[in-house]
Amino acid sequence: MHPLLDALLSQHRDMARLIGLLERQPSLEPDPDAPHVGLLVDVLVYLTHFPDVSHHPLEDRIAERLRTRGALAADLCQELEAQHARLAQQGPDLLRDMEGAMRRETVPLELVALNSRLYAERLRHNIAFEELVLIPQAAKSLDEADWQAIAATYAPAADPLFSGEVDQRFERLRRAIATQADCGC
Repeated sequence: MHPLLDALLSQHRDMARLIGLLERQPSLEPDPDAPHVGLLVDVLVYLTHFPDVSHHPLEDRIAERLRTRGALAADLCQELEAQHARLAQQGPDLLRDMEGAMRRETVPLELVALNSRLYAERLRHNIAFEELVLIPQAAKSLDEADWQAIAATYAPAADPLFSGEVDQRFERLRRAIATQADCGC
């Protein structure tokens, strides 16, 4: 398997940990000032930045290359792009709504809790779609020239949470993941 596909699969595992963490957190109710709220915000900030800026664009490039070569149906390519667009819109909307709910200004807390579960489910669905459709087809159909063409148009961003150097903003989140995994890392 090409190293870019290995990297995507590794990032999927990392995102799945965050999705699990998001799903296991208590609701924002009854206390939007509870300590876990900051963790929820950190998960959403990460998920709306690194995957939307680096991970999904790479998958879109791979899908487009597959479509161009006739190895991926246009409707599957469009579905993947639509999933990424939906996630890129829903994540920031959810962050905005969470902020408003915590200030008791706009959206009810229970709606934000439901939307965070929906967002997590859409992320899980997107990962499953890619691992069932995109990645196997790319591993089978793309050659070294394809990978060089994809890499030439892709500038990977450093992962601020799961790379060797954790961004200070995500240190608390990294500790929560380590505690959850009971790995001491």
